[in-house]
Amino acid sequence: MATNEQPMEPAFLALTETQLHTIEDLLSNDENSSDEELVTFFISEGIPEGSARQALTYRDRYLTTIYLNGHAPIRFERDARHYEPRLRRFVPA
Repeated sequence: MATNEQPMEPAFLALTETQLHTIEDLLSNDENSSDEELVTFFISEGIPEGSARQALTYRDRYLTTIYLNGHAPIRFERDARHYEPRLRRFVPA
């Protein structure tokens, strides 16, 4: 692990890659569902309730920022990389 990376929050460590992708996809793209609807859906996908609720704390950031796949805040907070339109590339968040 590089020195600038911070490990994933404990709430997300036990999740599968598919579950993490589901969380990130919905946080990035679902503007219409309520927080409770998202929690219910996450739980139906096998995500523990605590992890589902913790994921919602990232919702505003995912809705307003495009992150590089695998370098989003849920995975590595300090190594997050977002798209900078003026530069036309991903840069450290």
